[in-house]
Amino acid sequence: MLHEIIIRAAARYAPRTALRRGQEEVTYAQLDSLSSELAEKIRACGLGGAPGGIFAGNSIEYVVAYFAISKAGGLIVSTPVSLPPGRLTGEMEFCDVEYLITTPDHVGLLQGVAQDCPRVRYLIIVSACGRQVTMESSGGNGAVTVNGTPARSVDDPAILITTSGTASHPKRVMLSTRNMTSNIASFQEVARLDDDDVGAIVLPMTAVGTNTTELLAYLTLGMTVIIYPRVFVLGDFCRLLEEQRVTVVNVTPLILNLMLDRSDEVRERISTVKKIFFASAPIAPAQFRQLVDAFPSVQFYYGYGLTEASPRCSTLLPEFHRTKMGSSGTALRDVDVLIVDEDGHSVPVGQRGEVVVRGPNVMLGYYKSPDQTASVMRDGWLRTGDYGLLDEDGFLFIRGRKKNIIITRGISVSPEEVEQEILGCPDISEAYVTGVSDERLGELIVAYVVAREDAQPNQGRLKEFLRDRLDPVKIPSRIEFVSRLQRNHNQKLVRG
Repeated sequence: MLHEIIIRAAARYAPRTALRRGQEEVTYAQLDSLSSELAEKIRACGLGGAPGGIFAGNSIEYVVAYFAISKAGGLIVSTPVSLPPGRLTGEMEFCDVEYLITTPDHVGLLQGVAQDCPRVRYLIIVSACGRQVTMESSGGNGAVTVNGTPARSVDDPAILITTSGTASHPKRVMLSTRNMTSNIASFQEVARLDDDDVGAIVLPMTAVGTNTTELLAYLTLGMTVIIYPRVFVLGDFCRLLEEQRVTVVNVTPLILNLMLDRSDEVRERISTVKKIFFASAPIAPAQFRQLVDAFPSVQFYYGYGLTEASPRCSTLLPEFHRTKMGSSGTALRDVDVLIVDEDGHSVPVGQRGEVVVRGPNVMLGYYKSPDQTASVMRDGWLRTGDYGLLDEDGFLFIRGRKKNIIITRGISVSPEEVEQEILGCPDISEAYVTGVSDERLGELIVAYVVAREDAQPNQGRLKEFLRDRLDPVKIPSRIEFVSRLQRNHNQKLVRG
């Protein structure tokens, strides 16, 4: 089970600092003990084996809650703190969450959510690195008491990770312990990390990459993990790397762009950093070359993956930067990558097609969505929806996306989700959202909207309307008002 990661690490690295955030830190022994204490409280309330939600942001408390739910035999339901309140209730209902673990700063928000969601029976408030735990009844009456803690296997669902989906039917990927631990093992072979490395976590812990190939991978090795404590600011980020003597960090192409813009200043402040990993969005070969030249003492690892694959599928190692620039590297051990045509048949080397992957890292399926699962899983192969090709040496080159997903700031955004929220505005009758290539952000979200007759909306008011309904990263950068949208004979939007 996932909690065995911290049990094994605590046995070997008990006095070593496991997590540090600002002035707070816990050792491996303390992290193991705190998560066990919380797990006991969960079981004492009759919640052993029940799905447990975490709403805590990047924090030590988040990690305590993560392992506690696993130790209590539950299903981890990790939810971004940026999710608007109006969406959170539906998310908890959909995921069958029976208790929510949070920190004091989110209690006010979650009390209202719990009251609107009868299934949620308890709010569990964890503070001061997990040393204080408050069990607060939410007044819910719709939950079923779980008697005892059911035995879970490594192939049972261990966590529900959010991927792109509409507001009315969110998609949650079911990942098992085997999915994630196999991906950790194959990732570590190429990452070549040591227990004396110090890793910094900057991206949301709720993201699958941060979850698997950062947090869990680092703790498996007994590394010290530094949690970046605030909204990203380049100067603060560099100060953290410098003061904590960080050697390994995972970032987005956007952060790399910021670093490149101020490379002379940044280079002096990250002298301890040996390796930088990044994925989540394409990067132009010319820009990649500039990075390699600007930071010669850093090894860059560029990867390809997706939530449904736990996530890492391939990695371009530093030794191939010059000869295979533009590639996402070769497949990890135990991961098979093929390029197929529309009928699912393998295509010749160098020919473009859809990327499909297979391996122990591939998801169990989408939660409560057997039809969606069947649409992407064929004979054990996951159809990624991405177009790409394999060269004669087995290096993967991504050539675009079959799906409509927009990737901005390293985050995958469903245009249909944004469209639905725009259409919630009384002044709007039609909406079409697309991504436009941007050198810094990967893609800009652009919305084309049709106003209702006699309505006079403007871009500012519409963005203000969306702020209460969408994560900030999903709000369109540009909104253009048009007289009509292009549709096909079935009256469906024609997407570019």
